[in-house]
Amino acid sequence: MANDVFRRCGCRDENKKQLGGRCPHLATDPKHGSWGYYVAGGVNAATGKRQQFRKTGFPTQKAAREARNKVAVKVDQGTYVPPSKETYGEYLDKWLPRHAATGKGLKPTTMDNYERYIRNDIKPSALSRMLLTDIRRYHLNEFLSGLSEAGRGAITVRRIAAVLQGSLRAAARSHRIDHNPATELELPTAEKHKVSVWEPAQVGAFLDVASEHRLGALFELAMFTGMRRGELIGLRWTDIDLAKRVITIRNNRVQAAGRILDQGTKTDAGERYVDLDDRSTGALIGWQIQQAAEREAGQEAYEVSGYVFTMEDGRPLKPQYATRLFESLRVKAGLPKLTFHGQRHEHASLMIAAEVDIAVVSKRLGHSSISITSDIYGHLIGSASRNAAENAAALVPAKKARAHTLHSQAPISA
Repeated sequence: MANDVFRRCGCRDENKKQLGGRCPHLATDPKHGSWGYYVAGGVNAATGKRQQFRKTGFPTQKAAREARNKVAVKVDQGTYVPPSKETYGEYLDKWLPRHAATGKGLKPTTMDNYERYIRNDIKPSALSRMLLTDIRRYHLNEFLSGLSEAGRGAITVRRIAAVLQGSLRAAARSHRIDHNPATELELPTAEKHKVSVWEPAQVGAFLDVASEHRLGALFELAMFTGMRRGELIGLRWTDIDLAKRVITIRNNRVQAAGRILDQGTKTDAGERYVDLDDRSTGALIGWQIQQAAEREAGQEAYEVSGYVFTMEDGRPLKPQYATRLFESLRVKAGLPKLTFHGQRHEHASLMIAAEVDIAVVSKRLGHSSISITSDIYGHLIGSASRNAAENAAALVPAKKARAHTLHSQAPISA
């Protein structure tokens, strides 16, 4: 093993040939040249050639020997990955399309986001220019910290971190690197903001204004079903059973990479059945009659798309059109700021105020777990929970009069 560690220099003879370990100065000057090592790696199964892993540039013999021993252990265990000439940016160009096409794949909107984060944030950075095998956890933490210092929001930074974690996890799994450095990263804390909703009277005022528009039924359905924007504009008449008063949600119409796409629901739990109330059912029947009249008036110019909510000529709605229409109606009604997605929160708050079980609310919204629903709407449960407690206690008969009555109730007679 002694010959596995060596010292050499870059001096050359009169013929410009490198002397390497034959330089006479190596024997007289202990600081001349540098130390290196080589490790025999057996036969490469793919090429049939013997492998030898080398590295030089160590200042002392001890440093070279320690590095050599670490590599030898990994070679014996079959976990050693030789240094790569592939940069992280080059690897990402190969990883993303492969990741999108394998396993569960990526939805178009997720793919669009990943491409944007790689193009705008990762590729311009020094991290992208590093060799894949040189990346360590502190490099990743410094990169993410730099994003935060540049003003990127905590949620955005965490999403970019997800790209780092996914790509480097795949690199380790495919033995391009000997370990995954993207574990236990230092991520910024994303503050949770309480959901802000309108009062029921304000919801009524908005729907009164919306009813004057041809697409008023769109907002009736949004408020009373909690469907997402993409689920609403991607809804087809074949997904609705008006006789049974139930909607099957199986489509999500979204915009990705400048295109409007129909894709599956956001999560597996997102594909669900939603029961309709009387008001929503009536709104849909009224809209069905109006849409039929528009189709009759449009004749050959009318595009029969099968979607529930359409433009006057039958073309399906675009996501941004629905958002802009909601905002214009909100302003017309003189109501506080609320996003289109806020109607989904509004439905949840109305359900909770009506003392509906949180599990039912979660199922209607298509959340993957009840904990997600509780995290988002937990602050709205207070009064509903108190009412439920009172109702539960009222079911139990009492043989004796209560010894104490709250001051809010009638005073006890002397």
